[in-house]
Amino acid sequence: MKKYFALIGAAVLIVALSAPAMAQDWTKGFKSTSLFQIWTGWIQKQEFNNGGTAATTDDDKDRNTRYIGSRINFYLEYGDAKFARGVIGFEADSTNWGESSYTAGEFGSGSANRMGVGSADQVQLEIKHAYVDFVIPNTPLSVTAGIQGFAYGGRLFQSRDIPGLKLTANFAPHQVQAFWWRENETDRTTYQVNDTYGLQYSLAQKLFNVTAFAAYKNDLRSATYSDHPYWIGVGGGFRPGNLNLSGQLIYLGGTRDYVTASDVDYKAWAAEILAQYQIGPGMSVAVEGFYATGNDADKTDEYNIYQRPTGSESHANFGLGRTVFFWMNFSEFGNQHNKQSDFGGMYYGRVNFNYSPLAWLNLSFNYLYIGDTSKGTDGLSGINSPVGARTDKDEDFIGHEINLITKFRIYNNLTYNIGVGYFIPGAVYDQPGKDADAAYAVNTGMQLAF
Repeated sequence: MKKYFALIGAAVLIVALSAPAMAQDWTKGFKSTSLFQIWTGWIQKQEFNNGGTAATTDDDKDRNTRYIGSRINFYLEYGDAKFARGVIGFEADSTNWGESSYTAGEFGSGSANRMGVGSADQVQLEIKHAYVDFVIPNTPLSVTAGIQGFAYGGRLFQSRDIPGLKLTANFAPHQVQAFWWRENETDRTTYQVNDTYGLQYSLAQKLFNVTAFAAYKNDLRSATYSDHPYWIGVGGGFRPGNLNLSGQLIYLGGTRDYVTASDVDYKAWAAEILAQYQIGPGMSVAVEGFYATGNDADKTDEYNIYQRPTGSESHANFGLGRTVFFWMNFSEFGNQHNKQSDFGGMYYGRVNFNYSPLAWLNLSFNYLYIGDTSKGTDGLSGINSPVGARTDKDEDFIGHEINLITKFRIYNNLTYNIGVGYFIPGAVYDQPGKDADAAYAVNTGMQLAF
């Protein structure tokens, strides 16, 4: 018996003596990263003087939008990505400085994104990520489990922070990743879940890259139907010399199975292609095309408008480097109260000229011709895709956007962006007796990484 007590005592002594070393290892394996952003916006005639969400009671039927907002992301990480690590990320943001203060007991819907209240010492911090990432010993496999970011299909499919699991196999330059995320579980005992399962293959080379993925959604929450859409996407890039070509195509299929009514099939697709040519140091030109199918209002047995997964935030950077007014360009200008929050049922053609006359200055000029791909007999609902569009007549021209995005690099980790945009609305926004007026926008974004 004494022998056992001696062994236990020795084990306790070893743990005690190794405690300082463990603390030291923790310090070596610990790191933090942060990103702080401040945005401003000024938008005139966002409703094109045709009324809508910003309509007033006077003859102008429009008001200007002005705002200041901010966000802070803060990440803590311990461990080594080559072996095992734990990551927790926090976020606090304000969509508009001067938001209403919190009330007692206020949580849930409407209680987030209000860091800019007048009395700032309130509940503000949000959990963004919380996951474990580790390599399975003696294998090329790694596992990421917990609340994490899921990003597939670029700006056309999924970008969301959500609970789930990834299993990644690395065979450089090849990578295969199986993924699963859970959006909802309303009842554990009856399996009322909303899950998505998928697989992605990636090949990265200096001259080219290829990516292909497939995702299947199993939504069993509704008592009237079960939802089973799937997405199949393929894309990549090719970089011969000064020319950079990239693009992707995503098909949306599957069925919404109703219990008592006729089933509705998903039949939609979206595609994009970009060609960029480097003229010389600091100067390039680009041509881009985008197309997403829209609904046919005369059909009731199909969903023809291209749709992202529910809750996906891929639209947040759909306009990255492209728009100041129409689509959201979050990375450069934050939540700039853009006109359109989705891109299904639309297309555009874009030309771009990019010039950096100085190491700390970049100028990017864009012109976009934007159109509508939805259709239907005049008088039906859901004919045109954009928010605020007329619904009594099928129109296919949304408008022109002309903009200049200027980027200043104040320091290597501090940048300041200014976007000036002019939008000429098309016939889709004209109302009976009143054509839509042009709109203007000046948005800014500053960010500090530390």
